[in-house]
Amino acid sequence: MTKFIASLKRNKGMKLLAFFLALAAWFAVGSEERTETTLQLALELTNIPKQLMVTNEIPSQVEVRVQGPRSVIRELADDKRRLRIDLADGKPGTRTELISAGALNFPRGVVVSRIRPNAITIDLDQALTRRLEVAPVLKGSPPPGFEVGEVTLTPKETVVRGPKNDILQLKQIHTIPIDVSKLSSSVTREVELDFQNLPLTSLDSQPIVAKITIRPKLQTKTFPDIVVVPYGASNPLRLQPPKVTVTVRGPATNLDLLRPEEITPRINLKNLKPGNYEAKIAVEVPAGLEVVAVSPEKIKVKILR
Repeated sequence: MTKFIASLKRNKGMKLLAFFLALAAWFAVGSEERTETTLQLALELTNIPKQLMVTNEIPSQVEVRVQGPRSVIRELADDKRRLRIDLADGKPGTRTELISAGALNFPRGVVVSRIRPNAITIDLDQALTRRLEVAPVLKGSPPPGFEVGEVTLTPKETVVRGPKNDILQLKQIHTIPIDVSKLSSSVTREVELDFQNLPLTSLDSQPIVAKITIRPKLQTKTFPDIVVVPYGASNPLRLQPPKVTVTVRGPATNLDLLRPEEITPRINLKNLKPGNYEAKIAVEVPAGLEVVAVSPEKIKVKILR
């Protein structure tokens, strides 16, 4: 006790000065005009375990209504404070974090009147990585006279990371719809993945490229009574029926110009002896067209002596 009293006697002037300065500061703050404002604190989740991930929507900010000395409140408004929630002990499931005034660590003299929201619900699930097929999705139709031929993606698969409960239900990942409504020629373009509001992340750095083939729209046209042409037979013969109906597919402009005499149904009778046969018909059409049907597909043939 004697030593303590002796220490008070040393440097009396400095100690008295410090006391009066502290007292003056206290009176200055206490007598300063008080004000009220709303602070927007950025919300940050920290130390999330690597094997877990947050699966629900978390607010980006917390609104805090405060009162206090004008100078202190001004400093708080200028200071970009963050509210951090530590999830180092997180486990799969739902947890609720209450936000109290004490957790905000505001300076002395600041009174918190409202916190919105005052509780944060956090859903945690086990994180899972999986390779999935990418499926292209198209929007619209090409202009009249054109159609989509083929759509190929490179790469055809992607690696995604997401919550176990969600990612195990997925069979494939779709692309954001690709608009083809104005395409009259083939294109190649990068496409984005559509995660359908699921908390998924692509782990592939390589972009997904779609090659979209646009071709003239194909139509069909049927030509009746086309004469069958036999070849390879040296003897006289009879065909039943001697004519067939041929259906051809191709671009509309090509079909409009196609004449019946340009369609040739043939049967091969080479090395056949006199007798009765059934021959399959092979049809030749100009380039750019294809035969989709022949009726009948086979005809009866009688080779005479």
